Amino acid sequence: MNRWFPQSAGLLLLAAMLPPAVAAEAEAPEAEGGMPPEASVCLGCHTVDEAGRRGAEAAPALWRVVGRRASVEGLEDQVWTPEALNRWLANPRAMAPQTRSRFPGFADAETRDRVVRFLQGLE
Repeated sequence: MNRWFPQSAGLLLLAAMLPPAVAAEAEAPEAEGGMPPEASVCLGCHTVDEAGRRGAEAAPALWRVVGRRASVEGLEDQVWTPEALNRWLANPRAMAPQTRSRFPGFADAETRDRVVRFLQGLE
């Protein structure tokens, strides 16, 4: 064991690198701009504004995602309807086991509804 980097510190570092389970309060207020706080997890990989300035560009932009064809491997024939987005937000791997998305899903239905309403408003 290294005295400068104890094993417990290594475990904490590893835990910090893993994607967290996404939990949310049932009545979380919406943040400025209408984005519910839970949707901020999307900004780690997706942009959410028309100009592509808000969020990262590692995954497809979410601007006008509702009604667009999915670009996820295995879901190419899928159109992102509110219902499809709700299923994706519940458990991405259930819809597309081969997805590269690290997002674990939202267990709470009200949270998913808030995020879907937000995505529907990105037009």
